[in-house]
Amino acid sequence: MLIERLIAWIRERMERWTLYLVLLVGAIALWLPAPGRALDRGDYVYITLAVLVFTAGLTVDLASFAAVRRGRWRMLAVLAASSVLLPLLAWGLSQLVSGQLRDAMLAVGVAPSEVASLALVGFGAGDVVTAAALVLASTLITIAMAGPLLTLFAHASHLDTTGLAGTLVLVVAIPLLLGVGVGTRLAPTGITRAIAAIVGNLALLMLIWEVASQVVPEAAYLIGTLLLILFVIGCMLIGAALSFGTSRSVRIGIVMPVAIRDFAIAAGIATAAFGASTTGLLGIYGLLVLVFGTLAARILSSRLSPG
Repeated sequence: MLIERLIAWIRERMERWTLYLVLLVGAIALWLPAPGRALDRGDYVYITLAVLVFTAGLTVDLASFAAVRRGRWRMLAVLAASSVLLPLLAWGLSQLVSGQLRDAMLAVGVAPSEVASLALVGFGAGDVVTAAALVLASTLITIAMAGPLLTLFAHASHLDTTGLAGTLVLVVAIPLLLGVGVGTRLAPTGITRAIAAIVGNLALLMLIWEVASQVVPEAAYLIGTLLLILFVIGCMLIGAALSFGTSRSVRIGIVMPVAIRDFAIAAGIATAAFGASTTGLLGIYGLLVLVFGTLAARILSSRLSPG
């Protein structure tokens, strides 16, 4: 049908041009921050995040997870090590800044693997099942551990860990489980998945707009950006070390989710724990990891192309 072809065309174009759309929206947010800041004050970031997580859950195929049983001990080791090493890395880098930038760095450190890394793993011919298992498990770990870790690293005895956990359950866990349930039980059609992908991309762009609007043109943000680059490099090295000895596809399926943390959930964590004003650096991080991930995926896929 014409409508199905049109929806498929829109989805394909949005996915192809995601990087450029993200950069455009980020530039608009920096140039015209007032609307995005107004949305943040209304806590619309939580609604956007819930929509994004739900659409991501639709792509999860629980039946395929049976394939990771043979490597379950490796998976458990990766999850355990990354859940400890990445927050420590973020905490160490956060000591070089203060205030909102320090809080934002800590939020990145306790965030789970980026949902978008699944698509990037696929583009790089990596093991998507391994990556999906890491993303799902790390998200559940974040919901349980984000509050205690932030209390420990931020020395914030006033932090409402119960409230933070409740917020993560409402805007991350429930939408994710609903998405997985709908995707598994109801077996959405191709057009339904295409519509979900379009909505998810729109939610991603909206979230970039909301958090990037918090960026203030100050020299401190340049320092924060440099620290984020160091964080990405450190995460990539940790992922490479944890994937040592595996096949090429599994290695990609481990390194990408470890190296790229979910800026959207990090923004939700920062908003709930420290206030919306701390999310500016996370908008920069979102742009940074999407650019890094897209370039890495293109390099990997080009190496597999004939000639």
